[in-house]
Amino acid sequence: MAAVLVLLPAGAAPSALPDGVEVRTCATPAEAVAALAAATGDVVLCVDGLGGAAEIAEAVASVRGSVIQVEQDAWDGEAHSPVSAACRGVVAGFGVAGVVAAVALLGDGA
Repeated sequence: MAAVLVLLPAGAAPSALPDGVEVRTCATPAEAVAALAAATGDVVLCVDGLGGAAEIAEAVASVRGSVIQVEQDAWDGEAHSPVSAACRGVVAGFGVAGVVAAVALLGDGA
């Protein structure tokens, strides 16, 4: 599996992730934007509650790899989300366990 970057809000901790997965926590939208700008591969993006959606969405659009957004809470798939629109896919409603699922999807070539 190619290296995957996982961006999480402070305090979120998924269960065991495969070797080679880099986990970074982001406390501000600027930290998420900087991490996305530096990304060289696929990204799992879980930035619930950070705000700065327009800036994060713009940074997602610049990532060369695939980006899957994880919404810890349920999402109806219709509510406007610039970040979700910029991502290749969304995993929602599974809490932090969604991060593990998204990493697995990317490992399968999503």
